Amino acid sequence: MSIIPHQKRYLPHEMGTRIHAVTLYRSAKDIEFVCRRYKISKASLMRWNKRYDGTPESLADRSHRPHTVHPRAHTNEEIMWVLNLVRRNPDITPCELYGKLRLNTDLSALLLIG
Repeated sequence: MSIIPHQKRYLPHEMGTRIHAVTLYRSAKDIEFVCRRYKISKASLMRWNKRYDGTPESLADRSHRPHTVHPRAHTNEEIMWVLNLVRRNPDITPCELYGKLRLNTDLSALLLIG
């Protein structure tokens, strides 16, 4: 099994391919021809065409990382409570951990840790 570099896994189409496909589409306006020639989907071509402003950076893949933290994510304070309790009680079960945290903290909606 060969190792695929990170860039090849997440950027299957080279930047030059993207630029050439968009410029050809804008000059010819033939979606099927461009898609067959560059072996891309119509959705990819339309997405690239919408984003392309003349610079290669506009066609680069964007991050999929969320802009905000999940609303139910634990705060740093809650994580410290759990880590301290586990450090003091290394053999504690998840149910016991949950019970002690509910009794000893002001956390009302702590999710079961397991």
